[in-house]
This record gives sequence, C-alpha cells and structure tokens, in this order.
Amino acid sequence: MSSADVYAVRIIDYQLEHHTAIRRILTAIGWAEQYISAAERNADEFSQQPEIFGVYLAAHQSTVVGFLYVQFYLWNQLAQIQGLAVDPAFHRQGVATALVARAEQFARQKQARGIYVDTPLLNLRGRRFYESAGYQFGYYMPRYYEDGLDGVTFQKFFT
Repeated sequence: MSSADVYAVRIIDYQLEHHTAIRRILTAIGWAEQYISAAERNADEFSQQPEIFGVYLAAHQSTVVGFLYVQFYLWNQLAQIQGLAVDPAFHRQGVATALVARAEQFARQKQARGIYVDTPLLNLRGRRFYESAGYQFGYYMPRYYEDGLDGVTFQKFFT
C-alpha cells in the first residue's frame, strides 16, 4: 500500500452523539442486531469510565469510519482491545492501525505491561492484521464465542 492509498484519519474520543456511527459501521459489515445494540451500549457505558476504558473513533474528514474500545485491568496490569470495527469502504487504508496505536497509547498511559485481543479463529484477516502489528499468538480458546466458534488470543508485551 502506498501513502497515496492511506486515508488521513483523526483519532478522537467517543462522545454520546457518535452513537449512530457505530450502528452505521456495524450494519455495513453485516453484524446481527443483537451485536450492534451491544456494541452501542458498550461504547456509551465504557465512555463514562475513562479510568478503565478508552473509547476511540477514527474520523476521515467529518465521517466516522472506525471505532475501538480498550479496557485496562489493574489486577494483571494488561489492557484488552474489546472491540474494533472499520467501515468496509475504508478497509486496508490504515484506519485499524491508527485505532490500535491509540489503544496501545492508552495502555502505556495506564502503565500496562502489554495489551491483548481475542478474535474468532476463522477471522484470518484479523489474525494477519494483528500479527503484522507486532502481536504474537497467545492461545486458542475452544468454543469461546456464543455460537460455538473457537477463539484465539494475540498479545503484545511492552518492553
């Protein structure tokens, strides 16, 4: 991908008025209603707890094209990416990379030892993305998702 192929995005903090952007992105991806509603609720609730969560949006010009939320766990000093989605029209344009970089910045600000993310085993595109971002395979989780899908965890420890 050349620099001409990358959209200029700004990473901004989530505000309640961005609620509909999450629905628009997840609908474009093809998520089921129950998962869209849960993602909207999570963003609203998590954004009210900045000591534990970071909720971030990627904006291209005036349009929100991606979002991410990340949680910090005090007990083990690790952060977890809880949700990441990018509008399909903006895939492979650096949007997810910018959002994950912001999640890592959040984790470092909390003095986390590292960050991890779970994804379905069948999500080959996501797995390749995290590996290219420096995350390493952690472990498999049989039947991790409610529909019986296996999961996999990728992790990145800070030095």
